[in-house]
Amino acid sequence: MSSFVWLQRLLLVMSTVVAACQHKPEKPLRLSIVGDVLLDRGVPAALARDSTVLAQRTRSWWAGSRYVIGNLECPLTTHEQPAAKQFTFRGVPRWTGWLRRLGLTHVSLANNHTLDQHLPGLRATARAARMARLGPLGYQPDSTTGCLPTLLGPDSSVAVLAYSGFRVGVPGEGCVCGRDFAALCERLAAYKTLFPQRAVLVYLHWGTEYAGRPTEQQRQQARTLVDCGAAAVVGAHPHVVQTVEYYRGRPILYSLGNFLFDQRGAATSLAVQADFDLRAGRVAATYLRPLQLVGAVPRAATVRAQAALAARIRRYSPDVRLLPVSAGGWQLQPTGPGAAPDSVPGFFSRQAAITGPAGPATARLRRLAHARQTQIWLPTRNGGASVVDFRFPIYAFGAGDVDNDGYLDLLIGPIKPTRFDNVRHRRLFVYALDSAGRLQPRWRGSRLTYRLLYFRTERAPGGRTDVRTLEQAPDGRYCVGRYHWQGFGLALDGLGARRQSLDAAYQAFFL
Repeated sequence: MSSFVWLQRLLLVMSTVVAACQHKPEKPLRLSIVGDVLLDRGVPAALARDSTVLAQRTRSWWAGSRYVIGNLECPLTTHEQPAAKQFTFRGVPRWTGWLRRLGLTHVSLANNHTLDQHLPGLRATARAARMARLGPLGYQPDSTTGCLPTLLGPDSSVAVLAYSGFRVGVPGEGCVCGRDFAALCERLAAYKTLFPQRAVLVYLHWGTEYAGRPTEQQRQQARTLVDCGAAAVVGAHPHVVQTVEYYRGRPILYSLGNFLFDQRGAATSLAVQADFDLRAGRVAATYLRPLQLVGAVPRAATVRAQAALAARIRRYSPDVRLLPVSAGGWQLQPTGPGAAPDSVPGFFSRQAAITGPAGPATARLRRLAHARQTQIWLPTRNGGASVVDFRFPIYAFGAGDVDNDGYLDLLIGPIKPTRFDNVRHRRLFVYALDSAGRLQPRWRGSRLTYRLLYFRTERAPGGRTDVRTLEQAPDGRYCVGRYHWQGFGLALDGLGARRQSLDAAYQAFFL
């Protein structure tokens, strides 16, 4: 064989290897979530017997997980000031270090028990968690940033929003993310719009204790969160495993049950661990690991317990399949086309409540696939509909009294060129209801100060509604603007938080 032919073959082999490496799919990032963790009452005594064995189990269960999240359902503090409620808990701060050594990386503080020892107890819990390198979720010292997504690591590819749906009536409740579901959706939608390649998971404390199924309100809320950009929605609080379903290809697990808890009966000893494989801002695969609590401590479910769990899931979740996997447990899959394309591009709730002289109305957004256009559909009082067609993408959809006339206007964010600016950019359009209940344009602005990325309405001092914007300056950095209605359009009040990174500007946008 001549040296020339040999060299040709060598180059062919090398090019084949390089091509194979280039097309090798990126390994997904695995994130695991477990349910309720109590470190009070009978649990410490159980751990004194079984903590070493449990650590061995979790090293196996979480070997491939970069992040592990649980719901910490008690303050860990030396401060003793029980809240006036039926059940109050308190554990010792050193348990945070034990949870970290167990393998947990983050704990949610957004629940109905972290204020059991009032705000000093909650603050002490957060301090102890941070000292143990255990990231607290759903809490910040002030009420503004507690409901912002928490980036889980330096790669910035995964974020979590932790939220509690309960009111406990204890001072300091504003430091825990909760109560305002609309604000949660707005912050999620804005975040996902600005960072589409980041997977955002929502971990909710909600629902009815010991119920096998979620309420219809929970179902609607979970689907709204998916519309707003959630890669997955996971629940805690009921202490039992609840319904599992898919919506627009995204998994929703309404309750995982307990992880460390000393309850008995009502299926509270059966639980699951959820493992999510994440890639490119989405969940590539979902797995359930069946667990069984014995003496308050989890272990791998026995054959009998696995069968009971599988029967429970199939009973309450007829639209999913449980495919056995070699490592134990199941891969979760929808029975139908779980990866169906989005009906409307963008991240936002698909409906907005608006008002006008004729009364309230609900504007709904729908996609006409055959016409490749988006349609705003508004039912009128005579049984008809007011329809506005958009032949371009929409990135935001909401309501607010922009012109301060006492009625809620419809705010739409199209991506399009305009008559006076032929570059395809994000815009802000304002529509109002007329006396006949029809949508009429109030403002279809060509541009604001800089390149618009996102907007929202907020109440200003004196009761006026302003428009807050997140914009990109010509130097590539970001700033936050404030505008008010003046005559027939928006006038700039000022620009703040200048020369920020996009992450910092997002936080300033909601301050």
